[in-house]
Amino acid sequence: MVVIAHGFSRSRHNMSGWGQHLASAGFVAVVPDLPALSDHARNGRFLSDLRAHFATGSSWKMRIDPARVALMGFSAGGLSSLLSAAESPGVALWIGLDPVDRGDMGVKAATLLKARAVVITAEPSPCNARGNAKGIVTALPRGEHFRVAGAVHVDAEWPTSWLAELVCGRSSEDKRQAFVARATHALQEALAAPPSNAERPGARSGP
Repeated sequence: MVVIAHGFSRSRHNMSGWGQHLASAGFVAVVPDLPALSDHARNGRFLSDLRAHFATGSSWKMRIDPARVALMGFSAGGLSSLLSAAESPGVALWIGLDPVDRGDMGVKAATLLKARAVVITAEPSPCNARGNAKGIVTALPRGEHFRVAGAVHVDAEWPTSWLAELVCGRSSEDKRQAFVARATHALQEALAAPPSNAERPGARSGP
């Protein structure tokens, strides 16, 4: 399962492309509306509660392995999802899609993160606080960082809007697909199903 968080003043509709793509790739994709506009801690708690609901709820138990759950977020949603991942030891992977920190909340959470982390960034600009995700990247114990050369902040949002492009720059499909390829590969690696007994080296299927 992958829980996907949208950015500041946005909604689940602005990450629906991510949800559809990951669902088609075989993941259970959860794309909620976050409850607070700028209370990142509250949004983080909401994501933790949502993850627990889907990972342990009786109606989803047959579809979700609690040990194979990732959190992913764009911009301010990257910060909220990081806060959630830092307090959720069962999370296998956190992906920050050009995340934006605020008051070093993300840096502090990054030092506590036990999960693998992948941060994919655009070029520094006012829309991503001049690339202040670099503090998060430096603080991560198990972090990988990839910069998409020439990308604008909203290349990591899928779909974006003309107003967001007016503020942050024109997005392009090739840059967006660079974010998609990196994130999808990381998810497939981190959440791959463990081999069955018959697939394990040296395993025997008979008596």
